[in-house]
Amino acid sequence: MRLTEREHPLTVLRRVDWWLVLVATSLALIGLIFIHSATRFDPRFAGQHMRQALFLAVSAGLGVVLILIPYPRIMRWAWVIYGASMTSLLLLPVFGVTINGAQRWYHLPGFAIQPSEFAKLAVIVALAAWLRFKTSGRVFDNLLVPIVITALPAVLVQRQPDLGSSLVFWPILLAMSYASGASGRQIWTFAGCGLVIVLLAYFFLLPDYQRERIDVWWAHFSWDEAAADPVEREEFRNLIRGPAFQPWQSMIAVGSGGLYGFGVGEGPQNRYDFLPYRNADYVFSVVAEEVGFFGVAGLLLLQGLLVLLLLRTAMRSRERFGRLLVV
Repeated sequence: MRLTEREHPLTVLRRVDWWLVLVATSLALIGLIFIHSATRFDPRFAGQHMRQALFLAVSAGLGVVLILIPYPRIMRWAWVIYGASMTSLLLLPVFGVTINGAQRWYHLPGFAIQPSEFAKLAVIVALAAWLRFKTSGRVFDNLLVPIVITALPAVLVQRQPDLGSSLVFWPILLAMSYASGASGRQIWTFAGCGLVIVLLAYFFLLPDYQRERIDVWWAHFSWDEAAADPVEREEFRNLIRGPAFQPWQSMIAVGSGGLYGFGVGEGPQNRYDFLPYRNADYVFSVVAEEVGFFGVAGLLLLQGLLVLLLLRTAMRSRERFGRLLVV
């Protein structure tokens, strides 16, 4: 879907994959429904679904504009976009606001924006611009320079602190490097080095609360045994009343949904405020509780279909920059 100087906008819009648009729109609307369900009984997050609806409307408009912009123009501005995004991350300690102990947002009238979300897009554009001609599989071209491009925003985001968002950059790098011609051996070598770095960070670099979250995740695989063991039962109770409260309540919500769920807005964990912060990272628990196994299976199938449609678009693209953007 590349717009040349001779193509009329209507011609470009007719060539859009409307199945892809339909699936993406369906997922966006499902998200909107369950954000509303997760916030309707909590005055702290009142009106969040309206802000989400506004963001979706703005995103749809921007999407139409981007479809009409020729790839070469985006490519020419790739490093400007990347530089602007890095600047927004660098200025957060000066102009950003602190929420829940993290300085991740710029406050604007009526809402706040998180520059790390835009940094993900900027990294994708910059990597696509760099890798578009790198077909030889050289380590320097396909891995080392892309690592530097990715590491700068990842480190800045980690310092906010936001470990989850900083980790998202690395799968993006691996996928785009592999698609551009990096060998499987290079990818596995990089992944192995990354694992060593993760282990060193766990023991020597991570703050206590981040290490605690990893410990809780690891411990949850043996919660059944701990709950049944008289010796470990008290320790288990202290855990799920303390650092493991959120994931434990999430598991209750997912499990209690059964096959069909309680109905939208009727989930007890959601409705009676047992599950904190369910409107963000744990919104999937609300989905599982309220529409059950079959609803969740349908949601995951939609997400899988979105990925397949995107990969089909990538394979059909004859232009490397566009193909890497889709990947």
